[in-house]
Amino acid sequence: MNKPTATHPAPALNARRQTLLEIIVSDYIETAVPVASRQLARRYELRLSPATIRNDMAELEEMGYISRPHSSAGAAPSDPGYRFYVDRAAGARPPRRFQEQVRGAINFDEADPAGWARSAARLLAGAVGNLAIATTVKPAVARVKQAQLVHLHDREALLVVVMQEARLRQRIIHLEEDAAQDALTEAAVRLNRIAAGKSAAELQSLADSGRPLPLVVATALAETVRILLDEEGSETQERYLNGLSLMLNQPEFQSSKSAQDAAEFLDDDSLTRLFSESAEPAEVRVVIGRESRDEHLRPYSVVYATYGAPDGATGVVGAMGPTRMDYVRAMSSVRYLAAFLSEFVQALEAPASGQAAPL
Repeated sequence: MNKPTATHPAPALNARRQTLLEIIVSDYIETAVPVASRQLARRYELRLSPATIRNDMAELEEMGYISRPHSSAGAAPSDPGYRFYVDRAAGARPPRRFQEQVRGAINFDEADPAGWARSAARLLAGAVGNLAIATTVKPAVARVKQAQLVHLHDREALLVVVMQEARLRQRIIHLEEDAAQDALTEAAVRLNRIAAGKSAAELQSLADSGRPLPLVVATALAETVRILLDEEGSETQERYLNGLSLMLNQPEFQSSKSAQDAAEFLDDDSLTRLFSESAEPAEVRVVIGRESRDEHLRPYSVVYATYGAPDGATGVVGAMGPTRMDYVRAMSSVRYLAAFLSEFVQALEAPASGQAAPL
C-alpha cells in the first residue's frame, strides 16, 4: 500500500480509525509520550476491544499515519498523521481570553506597525508556547500619506514623509534660496495637496508634466519620489521574534545539538523564503516537517498567515515549533492575529478622498 507523500495523497480512513488517529495525535501533542493501545483503551471510552485497537493501529502504521519502533510499542504521529489532524481542526477559534489580550495590547490609535508586530509576536508566543515571528508590513507600492517641511538653517530643510503604512522617512533637502518656516509650511501644504495618496510613478509623471511649481515644492517633490522609490526597492522588513526559550524547553530540543541547530536556523533565510510564498491575508498556512521543500525547515512545523491589504502592504505573523505542536491553538491564534492586524493596515491604507487638488 502506498504511504502518503507529497505526490500520493493519504489513504481514506473509516470513521473508527479517524477517531482513533485524532485521539493519538491529540494525546501525543499533549504528553510527548508515544501512545499505547492499552492506554487508549483505559483513558478513552472507545467501546472497542484492545485487539481491535491494536489492529487499527497496525493499519494506521501501514498507511503511514503513525510510527512505532516495534509492534508492541506506543505510537507517535507521522507528518501525514499531523496533516490529517490539522485538516480536521481548520475552523477552530482562539480562546476568548486570547482575543481580549490582543485587543488590549495592540492599539490602532498608536499607528505604530512596528509596535503592532512586536506585540503580536509576544502575544502569540505566550499563546502557543513556542517561537513566534511577526514582521512589519511591506507595501507593494509605497504611497504618501503626509509630508512636512521643517527649517533647519540657511538653505537647508528637513523633509519628513509619512507613508500610508505609518512608516516615516526623513531627508535633508538643499534649497536654491533662503526660506523661512512660514514659507516652508505653505510649501508643505501645497505638496500635500498634490502628493497625498500618490505613488512614486504618479508623482514622477506629475513632475515631468511641465506644469509650473514653486521651486521649494518642486525640490521637495523630487526628493519625495526618491524616498518612495527607495522604499519600494528595499527588501528588508523588520522581523520580531519571541518565545525562543519556550520552544527550546520542548522535549524535542533537550539535546544541546538540537537546541543549537534551532538557534542557528533563525539566522538562515529559510523562513524568509517560506513567508514570501503568496497567500491571501488571514489565510492560515501550515507546513509540517517534511512537507517543506527546504531541508532546513523539515525538523519543524510552521503555522503562519499574511496580514495586510489585498494588493497593498503585507506582513507575516506565525508560529514555529517541533512537529508535535498544538496546531489547533496555533492556527486559531495566528488566524485571529492576522485578521486583527489586517483591519489596522487597511485602515492606514485607506485612500485619500477625492482627486488631487489643482496645482
